[in-house]
Amino acid sequence: MEEICTNLSAQLCDAGTGGYKIYYEEELLDALPEDMRNRETLEAALKNLTGGGYIDVKYARGSTFCICSFKKYEPVVKEQPETEETTDTVEVLSAPSIPKKFYAISALCAFAGGAVGGCVAAVLGAVL
Repeated sequence: MEEICTNLSAQLCDAGTGGYKIYYEEELLDALPEDMRNRETLEAALKNLTGGGYIDVKYARGSTFCICSFKKYEPVVKEQPETEETTDTVEVLSAPSIPKKFYAISALCAFAGGAVGGCVAAVLGAVL
């Protein structure tokens, strides 16, 4: 698909960039390899170029296309990662453990605070 997009984009950009131009299906099919010259391949390539921001297809009616080309298609070259082996060790860090006693004390303090707050509310309710 990259070769098809490259050829098609080159043909569109050679006609000029920055404005919409009318292209006929036969013109665009000439940019495709002979064994792949069909409407489905052409539409897939146009969709790929549109998604990448290389062209904009205003409309496609019958065998007529209105296309604006912005820039030439540049295939993405994947860089190969270095094969140099490293012997670095990975140190796994863990969160500090909280003792169970802390949870028991926290629950007891919360219960005591609720009880004290309830008593204060009861006294204020009786007085006022």
